[in-house]
Amino acid sequence: MDDVTAVVDRPVRPVGGPPKQKTRLTGIDVARGLAVLGMYAVHVGPDPAMGGVDVLFKPFEGHSAALFAVLAGVSIALMSGGRTPKTGMAQTKVSLRLGTRAPLLIALGLWLTNLDTGYMIILAYYGVCFLFAIPWLRFGVKALLGATLVAGAAFPLVSFLIRGELLPRGLNFLPPDVDSAEFTSAAGLSQLIIILLFTGTFPALNLMTYIFAGMAIGRMDLGSRNVCRRLFFGGTTLAVLGYLVSWVATDLLGGRQAVYNSLAGEAAQAGLSPATFLNENEIFIHGTPPTTSLAWQLLPTGSSYTPFDFAISIGIAAAVIGACQLLMPRFERVLSPLADLGGRVLSAYVLHFVVISLIWPEGGPEVFSVLHFVEFSVVALVAAVAWRRWIGRGPLEWAMHTLSKWPNYVLPQRVPARS
Repeated sequence: MDDVTAVVDRPVRPVGGPPKQKTRLTGIDVARGLAVLGMYAVHVGPDPAMGGVDVLFKPFEGHSAALFAVLAGVSIALMSGGRTPKTGMAQTKVSLRLGTRAPLLIALGLWLTNLDTGYMIILAYYGVCFLFAIPWLRFGVKALLGATLVAGAAFPLVSFLIRGELLPRGLNFLPPDVDSAEFTSAAGLSQLIIILLFTGTFPALNLMTYIFAGMAIGRMDLGSRNVCRRLFFGGTTLAVLGYLVSWVATDLLGGRQAVYNSLAGEAAQAGLSPATFLNENEIFIHGTPPTTSLAWQLLPTGSSYTPFDFAISIGIAAAVIGACQLLMPRFERVLSPLADLGGRVLSAYVLHFVVISLIWPEGGPEVFSVLHFVEFSVVALVAAVAWRRWIGRGPLEWAMHTLSKWPNYVLPQRVPARS
């Protein structure tokens, strides 16, 4: 969710030829563009629970946000050197740029939250993750894959234990979100930190799993078709295995029944069976599963931040990134509008919330329809193509880039060699 240019080095020409050039990894931009359309599907598209053609929008729930987060990690990796992590002064500059963008994203997230659209805003949590990513800039693929594995398995359990003490919850519970009013006191700031790290709608502790995964992908040779094929097939396999193992754990080994047992009280109060109550309130698992039973960690629900959700969502994201990189050279004319949209992803994200707040200030079911999804998608694609052609960098991407490039002017370009 930033203005990082995805680049890959072309082969170096013979001595005496022109200097080494770089070309944009436009498949990454296509993946970002798909994530934007997936976000529109969730935010203004029809409710899949209504049945009919609307069920086609079900796959977007949860997984488009995960794709955004993984791509943010990819951007951080590319920004810090791609396959070869930057070191020394170059790494310091990247660290300072990320450190500058973090509070800007937090401020932008708070502003969007204050629009009171009723949607969950992820930008403030991204800001925290950008800070957490800084110590990991020097690591390569293997270390980052290891961090992803540990985070995906351990962080949900750590979150479960911490939230059980700080903010125990059942299913029918709306997680707290960041609010600018919390900056007015020390107690408010303390609460803000707890929300951003553990109890909020996109807790940074768990969100870092996606950032680690994206950074690992960004350290790979994304210009290699073989690598992209492995991403596609490996990601697909991981997603399928995630669903399969979760099904075994929940439906064959009793995990789902344990979830139903933990819901007995809430379901009885609502006059529903536990199964029906779960089906009607599944959206409330978002970000912070209930603390009433560890069995909740066995579910594969999108955006639940359980180990199985991580495996499935990371697998889908890897497959999408690999597929986009493979398809872009062959279908460049068709996919270019998506790449243009993906290159202006921050602007597309922020402005669609502004439009929603202006058109539907009161919210309500009238927001959601296939027509609105098509309208938002077409307008965004056309605007992105026109903006790229006649102006260039997106408005918010330009602002983020400009405000965070000060280290290039303040710090020396290179450390002089000792004599």
